[in-house]
Amino acid sequence: MEERKDVTDFFVSLAREFLDEWPVANMVCAYAGGSVGRGEADTYSDLDLHIFVEGEDDPSCENRLFKGHMIQLQVQSAPTDEVYENPWAWRYLKEAKIILDPEDRFISWMNDICAYMDSPAGKAKMFAQAKAEVESFHEEAQAALMEGFPYSAYLASWAGWIGALQMSAFFHGHSLSDAQLYQLLQKEGRSDGMDGFFLETYRSNQDVQDALMLLADYRTYLRSINKGIEFALAAENDWLVKRKVQRLQERNQLDMAGFLIFSEAIWLYHSVGLDEWLENHWADLPAKLSLSLQKLGFFQADGQLLAHLCHASAEIIAEIG
Repeated sequence: MEERKDVTDFFVSLAREFLDEWPVANMVCAYAGGSVGRGEADTYSDLDLHIFVEGEDDPSCENRLFKGHMIQLQVQSAPTDEVYENPWAWRYLKEAKIILDPEDRFISWMNDICAYMDSPAGKAKMFAQAKAEVESFHEEAQAALMEGFPYSAYLASWAGWIGALQMSAFFHGHSLSDAQLYQLLQKEGRSDGMDGFFLETYRSNQDVQDALMLLADYRTYLRSINKGIEFALAAENDWLVKRKVQRLQERNQLDMAGFLIFSEAIWLYHSVGLDEWLENHWADLPAKLSLSLQKLGFFQADGQLLAHLCHASAEIIAEIG
């Protein structure tokens, strides 16, 4: 795509063209999320297109190639009171950009939702839900360690700490972007005895390319043995990750590229292995692949490390208030 003064407007127009050619039945509204929703899209961006529909249909996600651009299409029933009941899970509506709202229903509803999220009651509820989520991860980490799964313990505790940073980014920085999250991560340090891992590991573009190839091999293998998980395991996601990594390589942010690849590997694991510990998931993989994945940023935890990460999370949350 050529450079444009306003790439976000380009993607909004692309979304409308897509819906003209591929209309969605019973559509209530459509909005863009991610970088397009935030108004931060660039030439490396893809389009996160969300559709709300009438009815009780199961949600669906798929990658669609349209006019040379990738659209991550997500269709689900129009939400109602659950947004007020669980606003933290719907915080991404704060960064939504309306694409189509045929009956002017969504904009009014979204303004009401965002006003609630900004209200003292809404903020308090979101804070409580986010804090409970962080605490749940740390409890899971303790359970994993007690059962003899130190890698799973590390990953759960890491998720708790990252969750606390996400709270800081949202409540203090008013942003949900991965870039701001990683900036906070750099500012805080990894807080787990592995300070500077991504800086030390990703020193050249070749280091990044090797990790990308490993990630693609992981996705390919999971796709070969899993059916019905087409969205997360689709080969198009390798192209999307590569585009995001290219953006970071262009900016010489190789460490952030490593963080992105690590995050993608975690997403793949969770897409197929939510009911088993990470060690059991790895045991089902080819040995070479399992051993290589550990190099992306998976570490073992002990009781001292878990206590340290739990304390670090609590400090971040206390600063938020």
